[in-house]
Amino acid sequence: MGVSAREAEVLAALGEHLTNAEIATRLFISVRTVESHVSSLLRKLQVTDRRALAAAAATLRPAAPDSPAAALPLPSPLTSFVGRDAERTALTEALGTHRLVTAVGPGGIGKTRLALSVVTEVAGSYADGAWYTDLVPVTDPAMIAPAIAAALGLGERQGVSSEDTVLGWLAPRETLLVLDNCEHLLDGLPVLL
Repeated sequence: MGVSAREAEVLAALGEHLTNAEIATRLFISVRTVESHVSSLLRKLQVTDRRALAAAAATLRPAAPDSPAAALPLPSPLTSFVGRDAERTALTEALGTHRLVTAVGPGGIGKTRLALSVVTEVAGSYADGAWYTDLVPVTDPAMIAPAIAAALGLGERQGVSSEDTVLGWLAPRETLLVLDNCEHLLDGLPVLL
């Protein structure tokens, strides 16, 4: 299922009907990080509320963040992807030759669908898999790294910034990191590039 150890801890706490603040205190993480985990779990498990998440807690097994099997499942499209062969080819080629690739265009034209279609095809080319982070819920550029860390299943460490945690985890790995919906956070991205 691709649920990290930290997400499993959040799920277990949800099963105890703890609030986000209580979960944050128990796990020594910020309330914002808890919110990010809950949002991610709702999406990954395709459920609509905290009660359904709590019910799912007993059936999930955490994966180690160092394992390619821990890579997050990509969002599942409701319909098949058809056409856009030229765009798919261009994006695939760009991923093969560039460290950073950005899909741009007006909202609603299918950039995410296109990217996810290509990522699904090329993920096996990366020894450590593909990881997905949706940045829609992030409103503060300073919270980009904590959101990515949460998506990767990396816990907070005292005395280590989220940026250093993410960069330290990514540096030795061959992975594809997809950051979706980050146009409203451009000021915070250079720290991670």
